[in-house]
Amino acid sequence: MNAETRFCIVANPASGPRTMKQRRRLLDAAGEILQAGVVGLDTTSPKELAQAARQASRHCDTLVVAGGDGTFSLILNTVDLSRTALAFLPFGTGNALTHALAYRGGPLAIAERIRKGAMHACDLIDCDGVKKAFMVSLGIDGAAIYRYERYRALGGRGLKAHLQAGLAAFFRDYHPTAGWIAVDGSIVRVQRLLSLMVVKQPYFGMGLKAVPRARWDDGRLHSQVITSGAAGALMGLLTGFTIGNRAGCYRAGRVLTAQLASPVKIQIDGELGWTSDRFTFRVLPGALRMQH
Repeated sequence: MNAETRFCIVANPASGPRTMKQRRRLLDAAGEILQAGVVGLDTTSPKELAQAARQASRHCDTLVVAGGDGTFSLILNTVDLSRTALAFLPFGTGNALTHALAYRGGPLAIAERIRKGAMHACDLIDCDGVKKAFMVSLGIDGAAIYRYERYRALGGRGLKAHLQAGLAAFFRDYHPTAGWIAVDGSIVRVQRLLSLMVVKQPYFGMGLKAVPRARWDDGRLHSQVITSGAAGALMGLLTGFTIGNRAGCYRAGRVLTAQLASPVKIQIDGELGWTSDRFTFRVLPGALRMQH
């Protein structure tokens, strides 16, 4: 790594379970390690946080995003990625990126790793020309996130709340739909879609290894289709949290289109997106430079 690399930390004040005092103490220490200022803690909305990130990105080489997967997604869709590299400092709850980057230790150990780390070229996913992402899914995941947001508003957090939301989505909220999925023009028809995952790295939140064969730098989209059924869903969870998901059908390619009989919600990097019955995803090779 170039010794003259300039860092800045942009922090989401709402990410994770820590108190503001704990968050400030850790971020100040991380800032000392990276010789970086910290911005964003006084913001009160995603719009304000995005503006703080845009301003900070003009004065650094690598913008270190302190937050969760959703915060990282917000920032990568905000700054000029052709000019600014990103790094991830986990402060959220699900933190799929923590597992994707094989991070070990707390924020200060990770800050040290970022400081000493190398630059990596990573692919991203173009979602309908609207957003860039590193993990998306259609089907039950959107319903589960919607339910989780309701639980979180009541004080629920962590793995227990995610599992409760998933069960509620499976048994009450989500109604499987039919449709077809084309990968590089090759079509497969689905009668009862439970989940279609399209990713650039293997993990979802809480360390669920959802698409084990996914790679961030191979110029392809990696997809896994799971059809309706309690047995398949349970096998996906059990294997996903242990050896890597073995449920569903895996395919890879550069362009994926899904046409569904009924509209569904899209999950984008752990956050709810829009609702539609048709989605197109394209790989963006090397669109993100990430230091770790």
